[in-house]
Amino acid sequence: MVKQLLLTFAFSLFLISALNAQEIEYKNNAYEVKGSSILLNGYDVTESITLDDQRAIFEAYAVKAEEFRIEKRRIRIQNKAIAKAYRKELRAEEKAERTSNNQKRFVIF
Repeated sequence: MVKQLLLTFAFSLFLISALNAQEIEYKNNAYEVKGSSILLNGYDVTESITLDDQRAIFEAYAVKAEEFRIEKRRIRIQNKAIAKAYRKELRAEEKAERTSNNQKRFVIF
């Protein structure tokens, strides 16, 4: 159970780092969106590309960001479910241990 929690946590960190790149593939070029500027190979090309291309790149970025938010939410919900199941399992083990200890007390030899 702990192994699943650690794997899920590692996967969520990977996804968070993936969004930092903010790269959008458009017309066989990898553009990077930072705030309101569009970068190509580290250079600001926001003013040199057409408005239609700018809109298309920003729309693609918005779609990618929304997908990332949905995936992040799904992972967070999954982490909570795993943690809840783990806590429930621990409580059940503790309860079983307590009942076995109580039964041992009243055994008469």
